[in-house]
Amino acid sequence: MPISNPAPAKLLLVDDDPSVIQAASRLLTEFGRCRFARSAADALRLLRSEPVDLVLLDAEMPEMSGFELLALMQRSEDLAEIPVVLLTSHLDEATEEAAFQAGAVDYLSKPIRPGVLKARIGTQLRLRRALAEVRQLSRTDALTGLANRRAMQERLEQEVSRSARAGSPLSVLLIDVDYFKGFNDHYGHVAGDRALVQLAACLREAASRASDLSARWGGEEFVAVLSDTDEQGALAVANSLHQRLLALDLPHETSPFERLTASVGIVTRPGRSGPAGEPHLGAQEAVECLIAEADAALYRAKAQGRNRSLQAGKDA
Repeated sequence: MPISNPAPAKLLLVDDDPSVIQAASRLLTEFGRCRFARSAADALRLLRSEPVDLVLLDAEMPEMSGFELLALMQRSEDLAEIPVVLLTSHLDEATEEAAFQAGAVDYLSKPIRPGVLKARIGTQLRLRRALAEVRQLSRTDALTGLANRRAMQERLEQEVSRSARAGSPLSVLLIDVDYFKGFNDHYGHVAGDRALVQLAACLREAASRASDLSARWGGEEFVAVLSDTDEQGALAVANSLHQRLLALDLPHETSPFERLTASVGIVTRPGRSGPAGEPHLGAQEAVECLIAEADAALYRAKAQGRNRSLQAGKDA
């Protein structure tokens, strides 16, 4: 869906010339909030304290040049994707070519021409918003609006590593709709899709913290990752999901429960040593272990009658 009313942009202008900062400040306010830095060191400090949508960077500065700062940004996982427009008084082709090779998205000559500056910034901000929208769509399940499997896999790898570093607990819920094939056969696939959308809404409400992420893992399977959440907290989220499905009261005539229900497998790791608690495992392997344990708990929940949650390593 196109963004009709984009949020104000956050810009950073890096230049050691006060007159340039003063002149540009009047031009940049129409795009949103603009911060200023007089050196590359100040710019790095500001960038690490708060992300921005676009950097306008003077190519020639004392101590560290704009090209050197751009090289540092390109090597940083957190800063590499921020678009940078280089500003320079040099008009030669070699400098322009060097700017693009260094990773700049555009190149503007000094003195600044107000109309050109605003047009170029507007273009880069529109491109960034469009790219962000495409990336978001590529990480979103089209049916439910939850994260998709790819996005969840990346988030799980981040969370097991963060949990290990911080020594904080991490919980994962694997959810499967009970008797869903029978639901589809009886009510049709359109109704089945609507049921998945409704379950996704219940899951989103149950795992509702800003740090929680819910995803459609595939078919009628869903995953929720709960950072800083111990066994009791994870069980509370699972119970909340069951209660919300009960309140939803969606008829399911081919289920012994006569309404839509789900089974949940839960795994919790304390995060005391190494990714997911195993020092010898990398993040990807740790995620595979987490999902396998959650899947085993889910299998036991189904074997014990469905419409329930079971925690890994526990019988009830």
